[in-house]
Amino acid sequence: MEKFKCVQCGHCCLDLSDAYQANVPDFDVIRWEYENRYDILEWVDSFAGLNDIWANPKTSEPVNRCLWLRKLPKKEKCICKINETKPKHCLNFPKSKRHALENGCKGFHTK
Repeated sequence: MEKFKCVQCGHCCLDLSDAYQANVPDFDVIRWEYENRYDILEWVDSFAGLNDIWANPKTSEPVNRCLWLRKLPKKEKCICKINETKPKHCLNFPKSKRHALENGCKGFHTK
């Protein structure tokens, strides 16, 4: 399989709800607790064994984009503000080349 390389366009975090609206496993939540990342944990809505990300802490409603993505000044690239501890769901996105192509991900270069 062709190698995936993130081009930091931000498309997945800004536009694809299956990338930024999901459930995270308990080990992500436990890791954030261990790391004292309450800035992240306040946006996780844990209910009935599910950990929904990213939910507004005041309303529990899902947000309409990833909270942690920032555009680099004067560049066409974005960075993840929690890259060092981002959820496994984000680390594994996209799931395959086909998934990337279906969603407009530019990480697989097709010629």
